[in-house]
Amino acid sequence: MQGLRRSDWGDFTALLVSAVAAAMAPLQVFLFAYIFLGPMHYLTEMAWLRKKEFYFGDGLVSPKIYLVLATGTASLVLLQLGVHRDLGYWIIAPLLLLSLSVWLRNRYVLAAVMLSALAAAFLVKPWVYFIAVITPTLVHVFFFTWVFMISGALRKQVPGYAKWVNPTLVVVLPLALLGLNIHYAQPGSFWLRSEAVSFAGLHATLSKHLHHTMQMNETLLSDRAAAAVVRVFAFAYLFHYLNWFAKTELLQWHKISGRAWTTIGCLYAAAIGVYMWNIRVGIIVVNFMGMMHVLLEFPLNWHTLRFVTGRMRGVRGETKPARVEATV
Repeated sequence: MQGLRRSDWGDFTALLVSAVAAAMAPLQVFLFAYIFLGPMHYLTEMAWLRKKEFYFGDGLVSPKIYLVLATGTASLVLLQLGVHRDLGYWIIAPLLLLSLSVWLRNRYVLAAVMLSALAAAFLVKPWVYFIAVITPTLVHVFFFTWVFMISGALRKQVPGYAKWVNPTLVVVLPLALLGLNIHYAQPGSFWLRSEAVSFAGLHATLSKHLHHTMQMNETLLSDRAAAAVVRVFAFAYLFHYLNWFAKTELLQWHKISGRAWTTIGCLYAAAIGVYMWNIRVGIIVVNFMGMMHVLLEFPLNWHTLRFVTGRMRGVRGETKPARVEATV
């Protein structure tokens, strides 16, 4: 693997650490990653996206307008938790389609996509589920992380297949985790209490569409299918965060101003403090931050997909190299 960058070895290490940790203690690893690593990831990525103007300079609206829309959308997503209505599709899909304008600038094509999505919402129930639940979760933390790694591999001028090892492992390791047959001890009361008040809705939705019952009690990890799902979630979230923090060449932590670090540090401490005070309120606060960073990254995701699909078709110059190259 001679000639690979330091970040490649960092990703390789993060993949192995995430897989082993998820196999050993899936519920604890998932909650640790979500509670402690998640807020720092959200804050640092939103700061970086702001510096890059959210990669939205070529869309139908300006970065500032997109920021306002993303803030409103993230607030509405939290609101649906209170009204107990399945509104996620109608809240998230419009912004996802609007962000698509960084790729498809033809308004007639965008309108056709919008009408198709609207029809799918009424006719194909799993599509609603995909947009409302999976897009902000596994699609973001798993699929787009994989797409960014594919983009990086396509840009590398390294001969041979070594540069494809990490993108391949991103697919192989979750499949291996699904097939494991490991028996887990009963999680401690803190983990069960945290899980019950924060992720019960997510598990209920997953169990409904997977046609499987996940009991939110001490027997959760005793069920083989439930344990497999939690293992994959733990792996996807932990690697997503470690993959981000390992991008030292991209983020250039040493060049971040002291003022910026102070702001990030204070907000992070406040988020963890809210968790310690009331975990339910902490989940609401961090869910808002997490949803914000997902929505703000939509334009970047489209840019990267545009580059990857262009390269696969043998087309060069499919996107602005200075903007997307920084993501790999």
